[in-house]
Amino acid sequence: MKAAVLHESGSPLKVTEVSSPPLRSSSVRVRVLATHILSFTNQVVGGQFPFPLPTPYTPGLCAIGFVEDLADDVSGLTVGQKVFCSPLVSSRNNSGEPERILKGWFGMTANCQDLLDLWKEGTFAEQADFPVECITPIDLIGDDYDNSQLACMYYLCIAYGAFLRGEFKPGQSVLINGATGNLGTASVLTALAMGASRVYAAGRNLSVLESLTELDPLRVQSVPLPQREEEYGSTLSKQVKQVDIMIDAVGIIDSPSLVEAGLSVLRQGGTAVLLGGVAANVHLSYLMTLVKELNIKGSSMYPSSAPSDIVRMIHSGALNLRAFRPKTYPLELINEAIAAASGSRGLDYSILVPWQGDQEQEESR
Repeated sequence: MKAAVLHESGSPLKVTEVSSPPLRSSSVRVRVLATHILSFTNQVVGGQFPFPLPTPYTPGLCAIGFVEDLADDVSGLTVGQKVFCSPLVSSRNNSGEPERILKGWFGMTANCQDLLDLWKEGTFAEQADFPVECITPIDLIGDDYDNSQLACMYYLCIAYGAFLRGEFKPGQSVLINGATGNLGTASVLTALAMGASRVYAAGRNLSVLESLTELDPLRVQSVPLPQREEEYGSTLSKQVKQVDIMIDAVGIIDSPSLVEAGLSVLRQGGTAVLLGGVAANVHLSYLMTLVKELNIKGSSMYPSSAPSDIVRMIHSGALNLRAFRPKTYPLELINEAIAAASGSRGLDYSILVPWQGDQEQEESR
């Protein structure tokens, strides 16, 4: 099979012929039809993240694919079935310090090297293998969406995980910080699907904010941010006033100003969920947190049940994947696709399509 291999951090990926992934115990091999290229992929493969990369390896996180083969101890799935593949892999023991990795990406815990070596290969390839617990059938959705739209599910799962961490309840109001990024727009869509009464979308990209308002003009209110960070607080105070929950989905920045402004508009007993990439310490008012009885939580991924929940929301019509505008790239253009993904904003997603096989073969499965 063909795969895009990273031989050294900072070097271009090379598309080459490699062996098909082995079929381990309790695993599934899939034909990769589409995979989401995150906007910061160039930074990951460039070695700019403080996480170990198991080079040489094939990067790539989630996947939409067809089941090609199953280990003998796998039940409940069939060859040819279309599935969503999640990259979050955890150790299966009951250790007090479980190992966690993002398959095809990097390790998430200090003790994860063995797990990372076992499941290091990702989805920038024609085939990929996953532990069976990472596989979610998506038959329920049917043929309503194409594979590139389905690949956008990954960020919906992450956003959904943040709402679960925040114990969100239908009818609550939500502030989405960083709403104009890919993860921010997924958070807006998730908030609407889960029954938010009001969604305040805060960001700087006016065209993206307009597209978010158009999703539901009655419930989505755009909050254009000023250029001066010291004005964030007054802007949110005037336009938002108070919210039940804040989802902070800002990208990789070194300023905590927007997070701090968001904390200031939480109502009594409100909750802040930190989901984004702020690389700075957040200054927290002890007195405000105490008096308002605020809840502040972090959310990096999602529970294993999240993909199934997202599938049901898509099937019900609560989540409309047609809001996404994916641009697809073949495997041979992987480096161009990674470069293009770094500029992805809002509802525009970069999707790699590794398998370019016969369409009739795909439809016959």
